Amino acid sequence: MKTKVLHVFEYFSQGGIENFVMNVFRNIDRDKYEFHFAFINKDKGYFDDEAISLGGQIHYFDSTEKTFKNYKTSLTRIIKEYGPFDVIHSHMYYFSGYILKIAKKCGVPIRIAHSHETSKGRKNTLLRRMYESHMRSLIMKNSNCLLACSKLAGEFVFHNKKKVTVLYNGIDVNRFAFDLEARNKIRKELWIKDDVKLLLNVGRFSDQKNQLFLADVFNEYYKLNNNSKLVLVGYGDLENVIKEKVREYGLEDSVIFTGSVFNTEDYYSASDIYVMPSKYEGLGIVAVEAQVSGLISLASLEVPEEVNETGLLSFMSLDKSPMEWASKIDELLKSKVNRSEYVNKVKDTPFDINKTVALLCEVYDGKHLDE
Repeated sequence: MKTKVLHVFEYFSQGGIENFVMNVFRNIDRDKYEFHFAFINKDKGYFDDEAISLGGQIHYFDSTEKTFKNYKTSLTRIIKEYGPFDVIHSHMYYFSGYILKIAKKCGVPIRIAHSHETSKGRKNTLLRRMYESHMRSLIMKNSNCLLACSKLAGEFVFHNKKKVTVLYNGIDVNRFAFDLEARNKIRKELWIKDDVKLLLNVGRFSDQKNQLFLADVFNEYYKLNNNSKLVLVGYGDLENVIKEKVREYGLEDSVIFTGSVFNTEDYYSASDIYVMPSKYEGLGIVAVEAQVSGLISLASLEVPEEVNETGLLSFMSLDKSPMEWASKIDELLKSKVNRSEYVNKVKDTPFDINKTVALLCEVYDGKHLDE
């Protein structure tokens, strides 16, 4: 008899939560665990086809209205129609409190609230604080397992009022190993010569990921070394704003926008430094992916120190100027690294997907309940 797990989040975009769930789905024993997904957004998602091909089932809410009534009636219907479920795994930030209240009323035995962030970038208003306090109380009352992608993410959302299990967003380590052939291939496709210093950022174009600041940084670095380029992998609401800033700097020929790509690992291999000036991160698993590839990296202090698994990652305050960031990048790029050796430094660590899946299976089997 399979363990039936219902994941709840908005839809299958290409974000960190979705990538985490799909990494688990690809590597879990699908003869033992059956994954279902409940989405309020009915648009076709980035991972829909793959999830279905792996045996997943996608269910939609009755409408796209983000109301308590719609969540209650839709989720209750999904649980009754496609259940019974052994586990409900909510990735809905503070709103997990209400999701798990519904699940508890429907008799779902294992109810997981999962914190993936340290912030959502919202203003800290009185109304927001009241909402978070109320939802946190619902999480404490209706969950029996709390998961967090880092210690900081657990403290931020749950205030550690109950036991929190840290479950790192594991990756397929072998996939991100440095590949010289891939490096040459990507550089050839992008018309980048071997001696060009290539800076990389992978992520949604958003205020959180802070690519506008990165454009400022690259503008300063380009003054230090005009034999350089910046590659931005991703998409998002701020894409046109970022492109406009690049145009203002006259760097259109030196900043490459790739859009969404499936082979991010090849871009790590092709690059010389990873730059991550995020305003906040629950974990920042891309920093681990970069390290597996032996890629020197520079991140903001808002990225949890836990991701510095190999020592390749340096940190810098966002209070420092773009010029100071550029100078640090210039300094780091003078380091000599044997990039092929780092894949073995991350294998069998908590960031290895095999470790992540093993721990999550224990959670789904009821071995980490806190009631």
